[in-house]
Amino acid sequence: MTRALIPGETVWQRYRKYDGRPHWQFETIFLGEDEFGRWVGGRPGGICRRPGFSFAADAHWVTLLPADWYVATFNEPSSSLLSEIYIDLASPPEWDGHESRAIDLDLDVVRRVSGETFIADEDEFAAHRVEMGYPDELVERVRRTADDLLAAVSSGREPFGSVGAAWLERIKGWSAGS
Repeated sequence: MTRALIPGETVWQRYRKYDGRPHWQFETIFLGEDEFGRWVGGRPGGICRRPGFSFAADAHWVTLLPADWYVATFNEPSSSLLSEIYIDLASPPEWDGHESRAIDLDLDVVRRVSGETFIADEDEFAAHRVEMGYPDELVERVRRTADDLLAAVSSGREPFGSVGAAWLERIKGWSAGS
């Protein structure tokens, strides 16, 4: 059973690729839970790393960690980010105390600040399917989930309407008040 987290506690998000290679990792703040999952947030200056690359965030963001095949990040407008919503198709997050772990499965659903919404990294998904031996069932699940998420984001179905924006306001308020 996953233990209850307390708002304000640190949560590490750690991602790897299907073959076990490390991918993104970063520290976030636990904000709370709702019917969609657990929400964590990051602040300007937070360091996001993956092998061979790191950057300091220049804006607030929140990430929804559902018990589903994706992880959704909602970004505050910034000079460096073009996406308002960025959804990584991934294995359902597994929790170990203050750590969330998932396998990044390449495809991403993106809504740009301009409103353009699309599925990204089809070529990476196709290459990794062969290179890493994705099972057919996994490929079908990821494709179906990506298509469903694209429709949800395009139509503003929650949590991709006002819910994500409300959690984003919460991290901004948290930052001001802490």
